Amino acid sequence: MVDDIAIVKSMHTDAFNHAPAQILMHTGSQQFGRPSLGAWTLYGLGSESRNLPGFVVFSSGSKGPSGGASNWGSGFLPTVYNGVMFRSQGDPILYLSNPKGVDDQIQRDTLDAVRKLDQKAFGCCGRS
Repeated sequence: MVDDIAIVKSMHTDAFNHAPAQILMHTGSQQFGRPSLGAWTLYGLGSESRNLPGFVVFSSGSKGPSGGASNWGSGFLPTVYNGVMFRSQGDPILYLSNPKGVDDQIQRDTLDAVRKLDQKAFGCCGRS
């Protein structure tokens, strides 16, 4: 069984708290503001889809890691390279469902109005 798993015993840090150690593990630095491994991978290799997140994050428990979103953040890279955290309750991604009081027709009317404004501002087809 041990041949099927990998154990990293060489990783160490001088940090005595979990947050800096977790951030070091995911970004290579104990300081906040550095891109995560996922962000660098997405930056270097690109994404398969323009309409879906480049990478997602699964978190167990209600608290999440003590390093927070810095563990999957984009740091100084553009925010398009951030990881998107899937939630364990409710919608997996925030804002997938309409807010209370907004039904499908209201949302459709809003999107149509925005499209018309775009067409007025940018011509017949909008910008791509």
